[in-house]
Amino acid sequence: MVESTGPEARMKEWVRAIVPSPALRWWRQRFGWRWFEGDFATWAQARAATQGYDDAAVLARAVAAARSVRAGEAAWERDGTAFAEPAVHPPLLAALRAIGVEQGGRLDVVDFGGALGSTWWQHRAVLADLAVHWCVVEQPHFVALGLEEFTGGGLSFARTLAEAGAGRPPAVIVFSGVLAYLENPQALLAEAAASGVRHIIIDRTPFWNGGRDWLAVQRTPPELGGGSYPAWIFDRVGLQAPLARDYDIVQEWPGFDDLDARVNYRGLVFSRKGLAR
Repeated sequence: MVESTGPEARMKEWVRAIVPSPALRWWRQRFGWRWFEGDFATWAQARAATQGYDDAAVLARAVAAARSVRAGEAAWERDGTAFAEPAVHPPLLAALRAIGVEQGGRLDVVDFGGALGSTWWQHRAVLADLAVHWCVVEQPHFVALGLEEFTGGGLSFARTLAEAGAGRPPAVIVFSGVLAYLENPQALLAEAAASGVRHIIIDRTPFWNGGRDWLAVQRTPPELGGGSYPAWIFDRVGLQAPLARDYDIVQEWPGFDDLDARVNYRGLVFSRKGLAR
């Protein structure tokens, strides 16, 4: 079913989520849903405090939403919710277009954790003037369905960064809304940097000012599927450390997620040092 209203579909109408008022943030912190709880020393401890989520249900929602977009019944989808009206994420789109121009009209993207191509479906029409190859790296059950149903038109699927870059090195690796849910995100960023990729985009990523990484349990409201799972809220210096030697931050924007007044979501573009800009 295509939705145009509701908590996930609107995300505070995008604009309010990007720049929430101080009063709204205070109200949410005091009375709203508590997305993040606890402060854990290890991933294993945090995972032991979670209920997990229904993998089959998550996949079913993602497949249904992606099919509706492919069939033209919806404009785009995210996290299993289909949206009736077209929309783009302007700062991410601008960064991708700039990379495409730099590459002479070709845009080779590896999208780590990109479900069944959510970001590609959302932006494919406005990137149509570029020769786009968009490879999603995902869990095996997503990859299997992606290869079976959604490959084509520039979209492909792979199980690892190495597999995604084999034979067609990307110009950019995108990590959108995924690093917080990995046990060792810094190791993944180090792997991305070691590949020599020219650009790395980290988007929809939570930070705080606690001077260290905060490992919490994230609890999702029942109307958004429920479940709970470990989640990092990052110290910026620590998260950027694997990239600091070889990359510069060339662009930054506020994220549209606004789950907790203690947490600040950001998007960052890292470009390899020495690139002409």
